Amino acid sequence: MKTLAPASNRAQKLIWICALIATFSGAHIAASLSDSRPKVLHYGPEKVTLTGKVVARTFYGPPNYGENPKRDSKETQYILLLDSAIDVVTTGSDPTYKTEHGVKKATLVVLDFKAHPVEHLLGNRVKVEGTLFHANTGHHHTKVLLVVFSIKRAR
Repeated sequence: MKTLAPASNRAQKLIWICALIATFSGAHIAASLSDSRPKVLHYGPEKVTLTGKVVARTFYGPPNYGENPKRDSKETQYILLLDSAIDVVTTGSDPTYKTEHGVKKATLVVLDFKAHPVEHLLGNRVKVEGTLFHANTGHHHTKVLLVVFSIKRAR
């Protein structure tokens, strides 16, 4: 006839097994959390590179920015839907800049459409280089905007 181990031995084994599971689970959770933290970027003059899908969106404009849709103008803007969220941290150089966490989209500010055409890239994943600045007028429909230095299809 088999003898059963004393209850204290079984309890000890169970404690060790639980400790091992907790250790490996904790390490796995910590690793996955560190991988999912948004990349931290800064507003200009720091140059950044972002990737995502470029889309066109139309917003209400002046005079009342949507308060009177029949009379308000409409503004179409190019928006970069980011592959992964970013945090944009202010350096304190501009009082209108605010730290923004979990940014998932940015308005593309294209100063030269001949040098940086966007229309043919709509709906595609792109890589954009430029500088970030914070929204500061009613024409800005995302919290963060990106002045485009270069834009090309991403691989």
